[in-house]
Amino acid sequence: MKITVVNQTDDKINSKRLSHALSEVLESLQQKKLRNKKNLTEKKEITFVFLPTDQMKAINTQYRGKKKPTDVLSFASVEPDSLGELLFCLPVLKKQAKLQKHSLDHELLYMMIHGVLHLLGYDHEVSKKEEKLMFQIQDSCFEHVRHLPRIF
Repeated sequence: MKITVVNQTDDKINSKRLSHALSEVLESLQQKKLRNKKNLTEKKEITFVFLPTDQMKAINTQYRGKKKPTDVLSFASVEPDSLGELLFCLPVLKKQAKLQKHSLDHELLYMMIHGVLHLLGYDHEVSKKEEKLMFQIQDSCFEHVRHLPRIF
């Protein structure tokens, strides 16, 4: 799957490493029983957007009514060949990584899986059952890809 990276932050994003990480995530997800799994092979592109805190807060407020920045937001695409867009807020990811005592690479990877699952139709905010299922898939996938080399 082709990845388009839009970086609106001062952080340097290594698109080649990011693309490799996405490929590994998608390969791991292919091994799982998922809803809308065919989208992982039929869709040809995905867009990753990296935003500063103020922009993420504005988008989260507009679309979810939550007046704070968040780690990742997912938006389905109207383009038939696109899986959608994942918006990441690096300052939030950095803060979460520090709180969890792991690297930014691991946090981004974990949230990348999270976002892709949202694009496949999973939503942990719908019910406890859906939350358990989504996080079970997310954690299982992460265990398979956590060995990846650095993204940043």
